[in-house]
Amino acid sequence: MAATSATATWILTLVGNIACLCLAVQVFRFWIAKDWPRVCTTMVGTMVLLTFVFNPGLPMQLAGKLRAVVLKDLGDDSGPPAHDETAPAAPADADGLPWETIATVLAVIGAVIVLLLVAGGIAALLRGRRDRARATARSKSESLRRRAELEQRHDAVREAYGDFEMNLLDNLHRLALADVNVPQTARLIDALDAARDARISTAPEALDAYRKAVTALEVAFKSADHYARTTGANYLPPAERRNIEQAQAALAVALDERGYAPQRQLALRRALTLIESVIPVPQEAIAALETATRPALAKS
Repeated sequence: MAATSATATWILTLVGNIACLCLAVQVFRFWIAKDWPRVCTTMVGTMVLLTFVFNPGLPMQLAGKLRAVVLKDLGDDSGPPAHDETAPAAPADADGLPWETIATVLAVIGAVIVLLLVAGGIAALLRGRRDRARATARSKSESLRRRAELEQRHDAVREAYGDFEMNLLDNLHRLALADVNVPQTARLIDALDAARDARISTAPEALDAYRKAVTALEVAFKSADHYARTTGANYLPPAERRNIEQAQAALAVALDERGYAPQRQLALRRALTLIESVIPVPQEAIAALETATRPALAKS
């Protein structure tokens, strides 16, 4: 019996060493992958197995105590056994199998399996929470990236239209782009307002609404700009068209650095008056034009 127990202890030690080696490899893999829940649960399993490996007699001691308790309870329940002199005494181990050792090994294997299942369940729970947190972070990051791209597209249209408004010469070549009476330009102004409102909105569906508003703004700007470039001042009545033509001639005189300074200043004022008789000119555009011509006038 002692030899059988020694053999079982040796088998348990060997299996425990192999299992600990496998678990150590798994810990190293999870550590590289930064899968901290699995690292923790696998280390717990490793420490439990190491306990049995360094103390091989512990399973036997636990099994012996459990067997003693069970036999004691059974003896208390069954009462004193009746003495039958005619019944032959049964051998302690008729078939020669080490049932106690087999039961101990099976109990240890079952305990290890249950422990690993519990550790796997905890790891799966923690991994699920971590994956959900990562998915939320990725979704937030993706939303921020998409919003940044939409803001760049929005700003590109705003800057293009702002440059147009600040350059009075472009107003003359693409006059319809500054005239809100033109349907294409009216749609552009409405699209600018809609994109501005969608940009500052905090509603849950604000990102999709902002994307649609920016797309509509790009389409409206391309349409209005194309119409303005192809039409020029031809859409105006004859009188207003002549004013624009005279304004272009006056601006050519005002921007001619070889001209006489007072004459150039007078041509600049006349050009502005003629343009404002057709369309309203932003004060910023007038200031930009005066700033652009002032150094040349001062030089003259």
